[in-house]
Amino acid sequence: MKIFKITILVIVLAMLGSTFTVDAKAKKRRITTKKEKTMQKKDKTAQKKTINVNTCGLDMVEYEHSGMRLEVVSKVRVERKNGKVTLITQGSRSDEKEFVIDDGEQLLREALTIIEQEKMLDYGVSYELPPNMQPLDGYMWSFSAKLSDGRSVSSRGHNAGPEGEGLGKIHILLFKRAYKLLGVEFF
Repeated sequence: MKIFKITILVIVLAMLGSTFTVDAKAKKRRITTKKEKTMQKKDKTAQKKTINVNTCGLDMVEYEHSGMRLEVVSKVRVERKNGKVTLITQGSRSDEKEFVIDDGEQLLREALTIIEQEKMLDYGVSYELPPNMQPLDGYMWSFSAKLSDGRSVSSRGHNAGPEGEGLGKIHILLFKRAYKLLGVEFF
């Protein structure tokens, strides 16, 4: 009778689209559904994308934004270079300008905190509106970051972006510093 009950249970689970595993050494049988397996995979992925800001550093962060108006700065990159932290700006109609910044490690820590809090490592590669919703004007952006443990993210968008405030916070953090170095008021 016990074998019959187990067989019926296996058939019912198979009909419901569940998979199961049986540990031959265990006294009790453990049935794992597809949903549980998916959740276990998501948990492992989330663990990989979690950043411990106390042990992991940020080697590079870059943000670019362009729209209908000309900007003094359209791209800012902060990176470790030859033992120093540099901030590189590029404008809509200007050459690249590079600055060595004394408190660069603090700036990188602030950026890393935003990346961690806003879960920016989870960003998709590209964000765009559907073709039937494309405006005639608009904006484009790109974001990339490289962590000291080798993980990285690179994402871009055209009139669309990920949920949350990560891009806005990174934009303000980097561009505010760039404008200050250039001697231009950031609004």
